[in-house]
Amino acid sequence: MTTCVKDEDKPTSGGIKKSADFETAISETGFGLFNLILISVATPSVLSSQLETSSLSFVFPVARCDLDISLEARGVVNATIYTGMITSCFMWGSLVDVFGRRKVLVFTHFVDAFFVLMTTFAPNLYVLMASKFLGGFIVNGISMALTPYLSEFHGTLYRARVPLTIGLIYSVANVGLPLLAWSILPLNINFGLFGGFEFHAWNLFLLVTMFPTVIAGVAFFLMPESPKYLMSKGNNEDALKVFEKIFAMNKKQPKEEYPVKSLVDDKQIYQKKYSVKEAWQQISPLFSLKYAGSLTLVCLLQFFYMMSINSLRLWLPEIFQIVNDYEQENDKPISFCQMLNRIKPTVNAETDTCSMNFDNSSVYINSVYVALCAITGYVIVALFVNKLGKKKILISLGLIGAITVASIYFAPNSSTALGLICVHLMSTGISVDTVIAATVDLFPTSLRGSAISLSFMFGRIGSVLGNLIFPVLIQAGCAATFFTLGSFVMGCTVLSVFIPNTERKALG
Repeated sequence: MTTCVKDEDKPTSGGIKKSADFETAISETGFGLFNLILISVATPSVLSSQLETSSLSFVFPVARCDLDISLEARGVVNATIYTGMITSCFMWGSLVDVFGRRKVLVFTHFVDAFFVLMTTFAPNLYVLMASKFLGGFIVNGISMALTPYLSEFHGTLYRARVPLTIGLIYSVANVGLPLLAWSILPLNINFGLFGGFEFHAWNLFLLVTMFPTVIAGVAFFLMPESPKYLMSKGNNEDALKVFEKIFAMNKKQPKEEYPVKSLVDDKQIYQKKYSVKEAWQQISPLFSLKYAGSLTLVCLLQFFYMMSINSLRLWLPEIFQIVNDYEQENDKPISFCQMLNRIKPTVNAETDTCSMNFDNSSVYINSVYVALCAITGYVIVALFVNKLGKKKILISLGLIGAITVASIYFAPNSSTALGLICVHLMSTGISVDTVIAATVDLFPTSLRGSAISLSFMFGRIGSVLGNLIFPVLIQAGCAATFFTLGSFVMGCTVLSVFIPNTERKALG
C-alpha cells in the first residue's frame, strides 16, 4: 500500500508519526480483538435483516390457510417487504451520511423489533402486509449503515473482505433460519389470545426472530462511531480516541503507545439539516461525469443480481415442500420440473392443508445445504479476492451462476436440482457482495452511503419485480422460469467487464 504523506507527517525518530491520514492511522491499529468483536456485533444485525426478509418464506407453507393466502398473494407479500425498502433507500443513505453510521444502526434495530412484534400478532393478510412494508422500510437502514460502518474500521488490506464477511454471516444466518424453523414450526401450538386471536407455532417462530434485532441494537449502542466518518465531520480528536482504543485492543498495548498523535484534515461537506433541497445538494455529485458511469454500473448489477437471487431464494421452502410431498407420496421417479408443476396457484380450503409433511424434514435440510454451500464459497473467495481482484471474481461467478440456474431445467431429479440451486445462489450471492465491495472503493465518504443506498434501491426494485413475476413464470413452466433467471445473471456477467479496477485503493 502506497500512501502519500507530507514530510512533516512522516514518522519521527522512535517511530512516532506527528500526523497521519485515515489509511495510515487505521493500518497502525492492526487487525485483532476489536475487529473480531466488530464481526460478532454485526452477526445479530445481519441475522435480523435476513429474518425480516426471509422468515415468511418458511411460514407460508404452514400458514397459508390461516392467512387464506394464494400463490400470487405470497409473491405480493414478498414484494411488499422490498417495496418498503425501496421507499426508504435514498432516505437512509442520506441519513447515514448526515447523522452517522452508529446512530442509524441503533435506531433502526430497535424500531424494527417493534414491527417484527407487529408481524407476529398480525390477525389477517392486510395487517401482515402493512407490518412487512414498515419492517422493510426500517430494516433498509440497517443495510445502508452496516457496510460503510464495518468497512471504515478496516484498511485497504482487509476492506475488500468486509462485504464478503457480511455475506458469509448472511450464509450462517441462512443455516440458522431453517434450523430455527425446524425446531418450532412442527410444534402443535394452537391456543386463543386477546379475545379470539389464534396463536400458532408460526406466530412463536416470528416472535423468536425479534430477539437478534434487540441484541444488535444494544450492541451497537455500546460501539464507537466510525473513525472515518468522524474525520470527515472534522472531529479528529474523537476519531483519534477511537483509533487509540482499537490499537490498545488489537496490539494489547497502552493507548499511549499508538504512534499517530494527530490526524490530517479530512473534513467533507455534510448538511446538518435534512430536506429535499439539501439532500440533493449532498448527493448531486453522484450524477456528475466523474461518478455517473460507475453509479450506473453498480445499480444495474444490483438490479439484475437481486432480481435473480431473491425471486428464487424466497420461494425455495415452497419448492422444497412440493418436492418433499411428492417423494413422500410416490415411488415413481420423475424430473424436478415435473415435481415443480405440482405447485398450487390458489388455496382450496376444503382440499388444501396448512400443515407440512413432517415425516420428512428435507424441506429444512435442503435449505441448510444451500446455506452451507454459500458459506464454503464465501470462505474460498475471501481468501483469493485480493489476488484475483473483484472484476475477475464477478465475471467468473457470473458465468457459473448463469449456467447453473439455466441447467436446473434439465435436472433429472431433485438431488441434481438441489446441487445446481446451491451453486447458483452461492455464486450470485457472492457476486452481490463483491459489487458492494467495489462500490465502497469507488465513492468518497461523503457520497458512499448515498451510492450504496441508490444501488440497493435498484436491487430492491429488482427483488420486487422478481417476486411478482416468479409465480407467473412458475405457472408458465420450468423453461420460462430458469432460462429467464439465467439471462439476468448473464447480463450481469457482461456488465462486470466494465467495472473499474479498485484493488488496494485508498478509501476516499
